[in-house]
Amino acid sequence: MAKDRLTEVLIRYEAVIGLEIHTEITAVNTKMFCGCPVAFGGEPNTRVCPVCLGMPGALPVPNEAAIEWTVIAGLATECDIALWSQFHRKQYFYPDMPKDYQISQYDLPFCSGGFVDIEVDGDGVAERADLGGALPFVGPEAVPEDGGYRARIGITRIHLEEDTGKMVHVGGSEGRIAGATHSLVDFNRAGTPLMELVSEPDIRTPEEARRFAQKLRSIWLALGVSDCSMEEGSMRVDANVSVRLRGATELGTKSEVKNMNSFKSLHDAIAYEIVRQADLLDAGGRVEQETRHWDAGAKRTSGLRSKEEAHDYRYFPEPDMVPFSFELAWIDALAEKLPELPDARRDRYIAEFGLPKHDAAALAAEHALACYFEEAVALTGADRARPVANWMLGDLAAHLNAAGIEIVASRVTAAMLAELVGLIEDGTISGKQAKEVFAEAASTGDAPGAIVEARGMKQVSDTSAIEAVVRSVIDAHPDEAASYRGGKVGLAGFFVGQVMREMRGQGNPAVVNEVVRRLLE
Repeated sequence: MAKDRLTEVLIRYEAVIGLEIHTEITAVNTKMFCGCPVAFGGEPNTRVCPVCLGMPGALPVPNEAAIEWTVIAGLATECDIALWSQFHRKQYFYPDMPKDYQISQYDLPFCSGGFVDIEVDGDGVAERADLGGALPFVGPEAVPEDGGYRARIGITRIHLEEDTGKMVHVGGSEGRIAGATHSLVDFNRAGTPLMELVSEPDIRTPEEARRFAQKLRSIWLALGVSDCSMEEGSMRVDANVSVRLRGATELGTKSEVKNMNSFKSLHDAIAYEIVRQADLLDAGGRVEQETRHWDAGAKRTSGLRSKEEAHDYRYFPEPDMVPFSFELAWIDALAEKLPELPDARRDRYIAEFGLPKHDAAALAAEHALACYFEEAVALTGADRARPVANWMLGDLAAHLNAAGIEIVASRVTAAMLAELVGLIEDGTISGKQAKEVFAEAASTGDAPGAIVEARGMKQVSDTSAIEAVVRSVIDAHPDEAASYRGGKVGLAGFFVGQVMREMRGQGNPAVVNEVVRRLLE
């Protein structure tokens, strides 16, 4: 979807977006209501039992740890924690639901009424362009900040339920049933503890939706509640999207968009749906309430099923479990377990290490990156935090992206990066040499110091040794030396290059520059 087209639509129409974010609680070892292990992959239908298969007479036993993790997630997102709650049966039939009902929560979720603040900059600001280019700071709270803005996205609820099984449509496109020759069901995932977070319809642009989902992922990772792998399905996002003319107060008809397995897909699917709905209305048509499928290959949504009215799930209290009553002391004890969250970590990096806000936010957003950064800084010292951050967000990030790996899989450990930064800051090697050392360390896993020693790359900073080379170069180029002294000071670069060549790149550039200019003058 072209950015200009989306911006043009959002000048005339206001998008109203709410997200439903399902997150598997991978911090636990067993499923929500039985003792089957929680894990990704494996042979189909090997991690099942009578409880998660819904066999007659099998009784559920709630996973206490999963309930605690859900409450911790609510505390981390400013939610109110219910002192009295219960599970309900959500009745519906689908092949991946072995019981023909799902144990979930209805009107008494564990967590409700929270919020998350997001920051939007760059191209995301243009998505909120109003007539005249001003940001429309109306409706959901949005505050200008550092060339962008900050918006508060409300959280309606976080409830706990059991996940479904997984359908595999053989022969279908992108896992869809359309065109499939037959379908298979794997119940290994059925019964896995699943947190569902429902946002308020406070989101106004695709970029806000992306930032909100990314922020939640960073919070969940900091808590350790889930691995949040969108590729493996442990974090899944559905979007409810509608549009209305700017200035209107009545909500438009919404579509629910599914099958967005990356943050880019989330942004692109919502952008497409906004423009699609606006085009329908401009042509005199009407938006149908339906569930739509995002096709990342075709970059479009398509209808899955009509949703004229809300489903009647016939909720009723789960008869095989008693309600839950929580004490304030128990909630307070869980609150004390909260770790440092991404926003607090970002602010500490700014105050403690003097990092720019953008760099601090990038490092704090990913728990693994933050741990790597702090380990490296602990080895180099706080005064070298800036160069550590620069290397992490520059060469290291480029290497990880090119290799398609996470930082925990990199051969360049935090200790190795700290050693490399130390070699640069101490003048042992130049910045240019450091890039060569980093490339070899990333390829072989060898320590930077060992690479420098083996390749004879140690930088020469001894002034007397450099002076001897500079004098010989000046003596070998008397005409250029005379021209320099005659006013062509740009020739200093020529002499520096000649000296560095004679020293096979091992001269300290700063010292070489100083000596060249001093002796020429």
